[in-house]
Amino acid sequence: MPLSLEKKQLMKFKVLLVLLVLLGAFLRFYNLDWGGSLFFHPDEYHLVISANQLSFPFQMNPHFFSYGTVTIYLIYFTNLLLSIFTANYLPANATHQALQAGLLPTTSLFLIGRFYSALFSTLTIPLIYFISLKILPKPYALLATFFTVLTPGLIQQAHFATPESALIFFLFASIFCLINFLEKNTLKWLFLASVCLGLALAVKISTALFLPVAVLAVFIKARPSPSKFFKFGLLSFIIIILSFFIAAPFVFLDFPGFCHSFQYESRLAMGQISVFYTRQFIDTIPVLFQIQKILPYALGPALLVFGLTGLALMVVSVIKKSSTQKALFLILTAFFLLFLTNAFLFAKWTRFSSLIFPFFALFAAFLFFQLSRFKLPKLISFILYTLYFILFFSWTLAFFSIYTRDDVRVTASRWLEENIPAESVILLEEGNMIDLPLKGNFEKISLDFYSLEGSPSIREKLVQALEKADYFLIQSRRVFLNHLKIPEQFPQTAKFYNTLFSGQLGFEQIQEFHSYPQLQIGPPAGGWALEFPDEQAEETWSVFDHPVIRVFKKK
Repeated sequence: MPLSLEKKQLMKFKVLLVLLVLLGAFLRFYNLDWGGSLFFHPDEYHLVISANQLSFPFQMNPHFFSYGTVTIYLIYFTNLLLSIFTANYLPANATHQALQAGLLPTTSLFLIGRFYSALFSTLTIPLIYFISLKILPKPYALLATFFTVLTPGLIQQAHFATPESALIFFLFASIFCLINFLEKNTLKWLFLASVCLGLALAVKISTALFLPVAVLAVFIKARPSPSKFFKFGLLSFIIIILSFFIAAPFVFLDFPGFCHSFQYESRLAMGQISVFYTRQFIDTIPVLFQIQKILPYALGPALLVFGLTGLALMVVSVIKKSSTQKALFLILTAFFLLFLTNAFLFAKWTRFSSLIFPFFALFAAFLFFQLSRFKLPKLISFILYTLYFILFFSWTLAFFSIYTRDDVRVTASRWLEENIPAESVILLEEGNMIDLPLKGNFEKISLDFYSLEGSPSIREKLVQALEKADYFLIQSRRVFLNHLKIPEQFPQTAKFYNTLFSGQLGFEQIQEFHSYPQLQIGPPAGGWALEFPDEQAEETWSVFDHPVIRVFKKK
């Protein structure tokens, strides 16, 4: 019996959704070992070292609370399970030795962590579709899903063994469940939303900032009955705490350790503690910094502009009380709460803003839906849509090209090994980064340039190192760019780098290695490439997977 037109349409949307999820999975799982078994993100090391301390069932305290234990336990238990089927399980001593060497087998804790990041990021894709269906027709819900699939910032987070992808998944799962709770007369959705929030807390304790969204949903559902509000609220609170305890028991069992970590991380985020890796945020303006230094790169200019326009239209729709007001109101509340609470922190890392990336896919799709209701001339519609998709596609393809090439640090190391004479002395910048994996008969001198300002002994060592060194490597923008920006606070450091770059120090730049986002047409050698330099973005956007490396030689 032939399918009805409605069933055919439904089948088509299901097929398209599956294809979008598969495309998203490809972009997120592709080349997870992008560093060539070298891991340059410090947070990945923190999680792996923490997981390596565990020994079930006797020692399950990770002694690390900057991130929650969900990611740590997933890495540990997956590695434990793999040990049953493979010979690659690494006991503590072997893992430590492998970490020291910078190399690990394919079932390493690092790659397990990256696998889960890619998995949670992929699972977020259908979530966006089902959330979009609450406010948009199916074609535009698919459009929001499509934008999520191709969002560069989500693709990047999926390639790091860090908790952000898991956190995004649990937060959007809770949003979906809370919207269903508002629309349907059943408590199961409140139960599921509370479980998701408890797990999100166990991924990262800062999720507590999202709890007012759950309180708001309970208030909307229960009004005007105070007893219902109390009953729903108590139920949700109990489930959140239970889920949190099951997934992160040592937050309670080692409460002093958790409190110490929480106080340190909170003071760090608010700028009450001065550390070298937050100097880029000195004198930055909240919101403006995110709009200038994070969102244009993580979303691309097209998604940012169309998303902001869609956001404005969504606010207007809520004010006008559209038919989907509850869902729109909840989505907007979640967005502003997540965005503003992080935007006004002193520390403004890209990963803090990653929680709002999927919202822009929703906002842009909402804009296209609103535009469809106006009968624009066909030529204007064609130009508008074509321009948007060209810009959006181009930025995503350009960013994804980073993971199709050799890691720039590997490329730079290979060139140095082939072109620098044996026994050369190489001066390196030290500080919260992994040095180039240089092999060969070289003498390396590593100095803490972050302490150049306040340490006469470091300045004295620097003079001696400069006299001895044949080459000077700048491995990323982290040190020089942050200090040149505020020379009044770091005059010694700024003067040093100004002298270096001007050639007055006696060194000249002979080579630069970068892996900027690029569009390549034709073969790498002899083809045409359009590069998009992004070194000026918030530093963690580039320094962990595509830093710019500069080689200076003594004249």
